[in-house]
Amino acid sequence: MDAHLYESAPRVSGLLFGLLAGCALAPARAAGENMVFPADSGIVDVKATFGAKGDGVTDDTRAIQRAIDETKGLPGTLYFPNGTYLVSDTLTQGGRPHSRDRFLVFQGQSEAGTVIRLTDNCPAFADPGKPKVVLAVYEGKSTGDTMHGYVRNLTVDVGRGNAGAVGLRFMANNTGGMYHVTIRSSDPQRRGAIGLDLRQSQIGPCMIKHVTVLGFDQGVATGNSFSIVLEHLTLKHQNKLGFLNHNTRTTMRRLRSVNSVPALQISRHGHMTLVEADLSSGAAGNTAIVSDSRKLFLRNVRQSGYGHLLRDASSKTHDGASLAEWHDGKANSLFACQPKTLRLPIRETPAVPWQTDLAKWVKVDWSPGADATAAFQAAFDQAAKIAGSTVYLPRLAGTRKYPKITAPLRVRGGVNRIIGMESIVDVADPTGRFKAGAALFTFEGLTADCLVVERFFLLGGWKCPPGVVMFENTSPRAISVCNVNHAGTHKKRGKGGQWYIEDVSPSRTGTLQIGPGERCWARQFNPESPKADMIDVDGGQLWVLGLKTEGRARHVVARNRAKIELLGGVSYQSWGKQSLDPPMFTIVDSDASLTFGFYHWNQPFTTIVRQTVAGETRSLSRKDLTGYHLPLFRAGGGGNRDEDAGN
Repeated sequence: MDAHLYESAPRVSGLLFGLLAGCALAPARAAGENMVFPADSGIVDVKATFGAKGDGVTDDTRAIQRAIDETKGLPGTLYFPNGTYLVSDTLTQGGRPHSRDRFLVFQGQSEAGTVIRLTDNCPAFADPGKPKVVLAVYEGKSTGDTMHGYVRNLTVDVGRGNAGAVGLRFMANNTGGMYHVTIRSSDPQRRGAIGLDLRQSQIGPCMIKHVTVLGFDQGVATGNSFSIVLEHLTLKHQNKLGFLNHNTRTTMRRLRSVNSVPALQISRHGHMTLVEADLSSGAAGNTAIVSDSRKLFLRNVRQSGYGHLLRDASSKTHDGASLAEWHDGKANSLFACQPKTLRLPIRETPAVPWQTDLAKWVKVDWSPGADATAAFQAAFDQAAKIAGSTVYLPRLAGTRKYPKITAPLRVRGGVNRIIGMESIVDVADPTGRFKAGAALFTFEGLTADCLVVERFFLLGGWKCPPGVVMFENTSPRAISVCNVNHAGTHKKRGKGGQWYIEDVSPSRTGTLQIGPGERCWARQFNPESPKADMIDVDGGQLWVLGLKTEGRARHVVARNRAKIELLGGVSYQSWGKQSLDPPMFTIVDSDASLTFGFYHWNQPFTTIVRQTVAGETRSLSRKDLTGYHLPLFRAGGGGNRDEDAGN
């Protein structure tokens, strides 16, 4: 295969270093982080309910394990107030596929203040040849349905003298992730086997964001995943290796590694897309990135101290302080254009401040068995009068009962967060208003800069009517949807505005519609659809970090001068034999750049890209690809002018 490199021009190198210097790679933390919830929100407090002490002296293993056993599967949120929770054995959620072992959220009060710490010199954690996990979100047989599990705002510390300790083993599918988590070894020699263990078979798709790993032989290790997306990952002071990507489809942005050992190693069957990385403090005898894979894409990567920046799959070394853009394999295009990524402007998902004044939390006061539409609307109307208000849907702790909505809802005024507390919300349409095109949530007259909708296990429920649209925004404010599974169409097509999508999975008819003038930034987006187009961009702009798809429908349709940049991910062409065999990507008079992978259960797509420019149509077939992989595809021939500078 041919390698493709863009680096030579000094202007590009200057842009790279300007970007990395101007946008600190260390994750931003809100001062005084304090994740608090109303008492009736449905959280389960490990101290108040199960007697954990969190005093750094008492062994809390039994109390926390009982809390896990009695809370998992509802799904529930296990809440750890600030404190040091001393443990002497593995805390485990379980490992039975297709069981209710799978659903649980670990929520700390703050990343620095909530610490789960292994006691020093535990004999069971002493042997690196027999690694043992401190906190295991899932341990057991392979499964693809460990849905919507999270670890948030806490620290796992493996203590001292525990050379065989694994800090945290994580597992989630479709939606799920880790946010603002530190995993550290307090050992003077930084002993410990692995910090973050992502080796559970069939992990993903999931989102790992604002995670820091300090010490251990290996900082992060992966294995046999569907799709993992990482953003703002910091690795420091590993003994042997920063990040091992083993047979994993990984997309990563903003990696910061401070290590003398290699920062990143990719196995032969690994698939890695890495955008924006700062790999510092390397030893001259080491190489920053060591790859045995032909499925590697790098952009805006810099290093310092290492003898080489990259050793690729052909054993060729690449030296220097930076790579602006590089990939292994052939860059594909159907019409004349530059064979490099589009470089659309990147914007972070807005960090809407957590409301710590519980008087500004407004409850959806619903009752089991009753139509909750009026309760939702009453909460939104009350919260509209309060700047920076949070509307919350309380979970009925210890039950599996959920509310139902039967009519469209309107959200106005000062609301800046709607939090579902991991609930399922059923949707029914007795009057046909959803069928007529009304959205479930319409945002209008918002006064906050951004409104975030988050933490819903399944909006729409298991019997959501076909074609229901979840969101519509008629205000000029930005909308962020995070950590949400939902049925139906993601949003109604608009004529402008900004949308942010993070860790979201539209199922069954999972469609995202973007209209002229709209701009959308998506991270860990997992649409699933057997027939309906998954992403339809009509004259707007879409940037995606890590797309995982499922089904035989067209993945992306771009038309009328749209712009699309897809960085990493995988198409999972499952669901048995189907008559559909459309192009995976359809691009009409638009600009796009795609770096993407494929995995099929039975029928692979015949046509990967079908592009039309000024009435002329050409196609890229699967047989034209080497190793059934798209290192880079660039489509020119349309597109509106960027409103922001490139990156």
